[in-house]
Amino acid sequence: MISSVYIFEDLDAEEKKTVEGLLKSRECTAGEEVYREGEPGGTLNIVESGRVSINKTMVEGDQYCMASLRQGEVFGVLSFLDRSRHDATISAEENTKILVFEREAFDRLMCEQPMIAAKMLRRIALHLSSIVKSMNSQQRDLMHMMFRKSK
Repeated sequence: MISSVYIFEDLDAEEKKTVEGLLKSRECTAGEEVYREGEPGGTLNIVESGRVSINKTMVEGDQYCMASLRQGEVFGVLSFLDRSRHDATISAEENTKILVFEREAFDRLMCEQPMIAAKMLRRIALHLSSIVKSMNSQQRDLMHMMFRKSK
């Protein structure tokens, strides 16, 4: 399963087996919250099967669905890296299986097999870099539209 996940793309077969041994499985029923906005972070999560939604609480208190993730997609990356609180609520849209990589297991991996951890961190950095570039482009487009309308 992890062969299709971007974080593990640079790992060879033996390294993938090592990582698979560190993952825990979690099953969620439709409508169940995986975690709530504001809860402590520290896990990297991969949708093994099913679908989850990423929901953000807006100023008025309404929930806004920011994205829906399917098999092979990852969530919780930022709170995994910096151990911050989750900034969104994740809910299972249907019966869903999730692979959970706890930060403590990753810390052990960094000590025992630093090359595997380095490869994973490189892939995470590249992924986050692409997100930032996309957001910067969207911001420029919005600023341009706002400036044109104010003339």
